[in-house]
Amino acid sequence: MRRSDRLRAPLAEAPAPGGSDASAPESRAGTRRELRAQATQEKLLDAAAEEFAARGFAGARLREIARGVGVQPALIHHYFVDKQGLYEAVVRRVVDDMSVASWKVLESATGLEAIVHGFVDVMVEFAARHHKMLALLRAELLSGETLLVEVLRERTVPLLEAVVGIAERLQSQGELRSDVTAREMVRSGLSLVLYPAVDAVVLDALLPQLEGGELERRKRVVASVLLGGIRAPRQ
Repeated sequence: MRRSDRLRAPLAEAPAPGGSDASAPESRAGTRRELRAQATQEKLLDAAAEEFAARGFAGARLREIARGVGVQPALIHHYFVDKQGLYEAVVRRVVDDMSVASWKVLESATGLEAIVHGFVDVMVEFAARHHKMLALLRAELLSGETLLVEVLRERTVPLLEAVVGIAERLQSQGELRSDVTAREMVRSGLSLVLYPAVDAVVLDALLPQLEGGELERRKRVVASVLLGGIRAPRQ
């Protein structure tokens, strides 16, 4: 079975056009069942995200996840096949949150400052909201978990390559410094955003945050530092 086939869609096939009026009540009942199934899946994903973040993949228990939602563990197997299928669905949803918001920034923002501020806003909020999951992803990647590499690359590589392309264009227009590559700039920007979330314990041990640690201030600081570091020097 391919990984893309692992998740079982709860939605029934759409009724053929031209059906009789007698099928309308059954259709409405089917729609209600589909909506309930979707809501249950979302609740399971929420509970699973908490369980995986707290215990890791190996320590997470499907029975605990099911109990938190008030369903039988068999329903997890029905929707997600197994523990790995559920984990993959959780990771995909987390990464998709960031990916969709970032694409909206790239499609709407114009100019260097707007792009940097928009992208930093998305990434800082994402890192703050999913810091436990990011730490888990880091641990899993270090352990050689290939599933996460595939999911992360599938969702983020096209986005980040688009950001690199924009940076290269801005370099050619003289807005960005030319002594470092566009890819190095993007990697440095990601480091500014993600490291404090992934290794917050280490960072706080090395240099504790004394004041002004609120999210909005962090966005401003990261964007300011990043813009100051990538802009072309004035002649």
